[in-house]
Amino acid sequence: MSKIRVFADTNIILESFRTGCWTALSKHFAIETVEKCVEETLSGNPGDSRHVAVPPAALKARLAGQHPVTRKELATLVLSNPSCSTLDDGEKHLFTWLYTNKLLPSQFILLTTADKAALVASNELGWLDYMSSLEELARRAGVGRVNLEALTLQYREDWLSRIKIKIKLGIIP
Repeated sequence: MSKIRVFADTNIILESFRTGCWTALSKHFAIETVEKCVEETLSGNPGDSRHVAVPPAALKARLAGQHPVTRKELATLVLSNPSCSTLDDGEKHLFTWLYTNKLLPSQFILLTTADKAALVASNELGWLDYMSSLEELARRAGVGRVNLEALTLQYREDWLSRIKIKIKLGIIP
């Protein structure tokens, strides 16, 4: 049986490395992203206390896909879906690739982010129900309790559930 494809943004990748979930996730799921998210993941200020050092070889060896996005594709997404214009670059590129390739909706694909603006945009694109928390993915991949408890609030299932409800009720526009 083929693995479920999971499309992850920069922050999800960084948090999975920070908490030691990356290997289990990438063994259980086919983790894919876009070139911009890889670039963002491997950059940053090492002097920043929040910086997560990700070994390039460890990241790239376990990615099932690293997809390019063109400027024309970015423009098409933003012109068709103005809510996507305010997304951070990584999320914008990720959403562009998914939108251009018309992969959602699909029962075999999940998308994960901890960014509220990206969740709002995913709702407008009809993708909100395909959003999964890092915690849920890690649990399904067999990650242990200690690693799960290390996840920051916005990567947890209860946070994502609350945000989804608020988006669906129009509380978060």
